[in-house]
Amino acid sequence: MIIKSINMGTFKLTILLILFFSTNLFCQSTTTHQQKFKDSLQAKLISDSTYIYRFQKLRPFFNIDQRNSFIRNSAINVNGIQIGVLIKEKHIIGFGAYSITSNSKQNVKTKTYKNIETFRNLDMKYITLFYQYIAIDKKYFELNVQAEIGGGLFNLKFYDAKSNNLLFEKSSGLIVTGIGPLIAIKPIKWIGITGMAGYRFTFEKSPNLNFNGAYYSYGVWLDIRQIIRDVNYYFFKKRKYKNQLVCVAT
Repeated sequence: MIIKSINMGTFKLTILLILFFSTNLFCQSTTTHQQKFKDSLQAKLISDSTYIYRFQKLRPFFNIDQRNSFIRNSAINVNGIQIGVLIKEKHIIGFGAYSITSNSKQNVKTKTYKNIETFRNLDMKYITLFYQYIAIDKKYFELNVQAEIGGGLFNLKFYDAKSNNLLFEKSSGLIVTGIGPLIAIKPIKWIGITGMAGYRFTFEKSPNLNFNGAYYSYGVWLDIRQIIRDVNYYFFKKRKYKNQLVCVAT
């Protein structure tokens, strides 16, 4: 029997080669597994993002509507809310409820009653059915056209400016209709500045009311839906995705 001696250097080299290739294969297997897991996370994030920012045929609409106008050259302010539904991101239909502010109810000096110097006191409330068409909807700019019709009640009083005696009082219903554009400028996608102008018609024949005329409003535009979407995506879904990537890396 012949026993061949093995060189110690050759033996060590063989062992090192075996360890190198086995480690390399293990690393490749681990890297492939990690990459597949990252790809699945990325696909899940894209799927969640698509769902969060999905197109919706119907969604609720809410707006705080503050208007400024004039009645017989006297400024009045009207506060209201609009509640409705947005259809296919293009049409808004809903109801509005309005009332003049407490400042507008204060006595206004006038001479409209029998050429006597008087104070006029007005209270008015009305509701409307409105429709908005979203004509242009860009990232930084939006243009809507609004039309409305509604009805309500008013109470009109005239007091003698000297004696403060009540000279005239009338309470009645009124029909209101109007149309005008609404513009929103959005420096970022969920907040901006709005401006609206329109013309209001009433079918009340009292010359002392004369509610016909132009109105305008301005304020802050806030897209609550977009805020909820961004919070859900950036603070929940995307943060969870990043935390899972850190776990994979470690």
